[in-house]
Amino acid sequence: MHTQPVPMPLAFILRLALTVLLGLTVTWGAGLHAQTPAARLGGATINSVQIQQQSDGYVLNADVDLPLSNDLEVAAQHGVPLYFTVEFRLVEPRWWWFDREVYDQSQTWRVAYNALVRQWRVTSGDYSVPEMSLSDALHTITRIYNWPVGPFTGLDPDQHYEAQFRMKLDTSLLPRPFRMDALGGRAWALSTPWKNFEFLFSATTPSP
Repeated sequence: MHTQPVPMPLAFILRLALTVLLGLTVTWGAGLHAQTPAARLGGATINSVQIQQQSDGYVLNADVDLPLSNDLEVAAQHGVPLYFTVEFRLVEPRWWWFDREVYDQSQTWRVAYNALVRQWRVTSGDYSVPEMSLSDALHTITRIYNWPVGPFTGLDPDQHYEAQFRMKLDTSLLPRPFRMDALGGRAWALSTPWKNFEFLFSATTPSP
């Protein structure tokens, strides 16, 4: 028994529907591909980080890329202060259990625009410096130089330690209305991954 051929109009319609469906699939897939994981997470990366020993302890130097989303830039340009926190910690690796945290330190910078004087300002504690643009302000906080993180009293010079560092937009310090937006908005999610690196502690303090 021979199967009756599909009438031409119906075959044409089926082919057209399949073509449209495939086209939508490719377009949707391309859209997902265009938003790489790094882009969706804000693209924040740590280019370099190191600890140096000085006469009075240890300092940390780091170079971070922290690109803001359009929503964050617009909010900042309309006077919403943004808070960026760097976190540093030392852990003692333990193969039989979770690593033990032995030291932690953080510092927060506030970046805000004053529309009256048309000036950006970066503040952290007693430190306060004016900047001409948001880009300049971000450059100031993401090029970290000689941040005191030592002297690490109580550490064992014979023990192996691992250092960890990251930088993030601290949404917990945003004005209350924007905290709610930050809870459900990826545009406000901006943080580097933790950067792990080996740290060799020396009990001997070099001479100045």
